Formats: sequence, C-alpha cells, structure tokens
Amino acid sequence: RQTLNSDEGKPVLDYLVNERGINKEILERFQVGFCPPRSSHELSNRIVTPVCDPYGDPVALSSRHFVNKKNFFHESYLKTFYLYGLHIAKEFILKYNRAIVAEGEFDVMYLHSCNFPMSVGICGSAFTIFHAAVLMRYCSNVFFIYDGDDKLNASIRRTDKLFKDNKLSVLGIRFFYVRLPDGLDPDDFIKQKGRKAFVEL
Repeated sequence: RQTLNSDEGKPVLDYLVNERGINKEILERFQVGFCPPRSSHELSNRIVTPVCDPYGDPVALSSRHFVNKKNFFHESYLKTFYLYGLHIAKEFILKYNRAIVAEGEFDVMYLHSCNFPMSVGICGSAFTIFHAAVLMRYCSNVFFIYDGDDKLNASIRRTDKLFKDNKLSVLGIRFFYVRLPDGLDPDDFIKQKGRKAFVEL
C-alpha cells in the first residue's frame, strides 16, 4: 500500500482514481496496494487487494496486471464461499435490506465510491447457495448487476435452480436482475447516465 502512494505508484493511483473513478478513501478501505515492476515476485507490476472473510480477515490476494488489464491472478481459495467486500458492506446491507452483487473487485470499489456501500463481488465465481446463505443473514433482497446479458442470463438460470433445489423462496430471499443497456458495465453506465439513472434502473 505504501508503494501505491509513492512516486513509483503514481501512474497506478492516477489510473485507479481518474480512469476507474475509485476514490482514495475507498482504495484505503479495501487495502489496495501495488507491487512494483522491479520486484521479482509473481505479483510484480500488479494492483493487489485482499479477499477477506465477513470478519475482515484476509483469505487470499487478488490482483490485476497494471499493463495488461485483463490479466487477473487470484491466490487459490474457495470462491464459492466468499464475497468480495462483504466485511465492509455487511452493515449497509443490513441497514438497507439489500445487496448489490457485481462481478469483480473494481466494480465493487467503484460502486462504493458512488455511495452504493451495500455492494459485493463474486470474483469470477458463479453465485452459489453458500453466497445466498451468507447474504440471508443480512438482507432479503439481492440485486445482480453483471456485465453483459450472457452472464446475467446464466445467473438467472443458476439462481432459479437454487430456488427450486433449496426452497430459498420459503426463507424469504428475493433475487432481482438488473440489465445494463448497450453492453455497459456498472461504471460506464454511471459515468454516462449518472447515479440517479442507476438507482432508477
């Protein structure tokens, strides 16, 4: 984290704040760091953030290469059990009785920066019965916001199966599927249309 706030990390910090729209307070809250390219570590030249359990204890590191932005690396952990950012979002999920489930870490941090602090991420996993069981401790309304219809449709099929196989409807949890127009992801939609339009959607 110190490197991110150094001269060496300035291009990375500029990217996160000015291009991705994540404010510095949120970066600090999510403990985002940067491993410099001079390092011989496997995380060299990567933006790094911990994946934590609901109590805030780290279970793994997640990272994205700074140059090749689509190059992700996650330490091995049971993705089906953990939701990224839940340790931060849970009090707001409980307060508002709703959770927003996004795809990745950067989507979650951006949503928190836009004052949607009830947002969590699935980190490349399908939404599972374990995720549902965790969220049911805090709320009864879950909103899925994924990039693209294919992923959202897959989520609809998956959660329908969870309802049928596990009788989730009896327990009172409800799933809502938010379709972002024109193939936009959450940050592009909010940047183009505004926060109010996102709330209405």
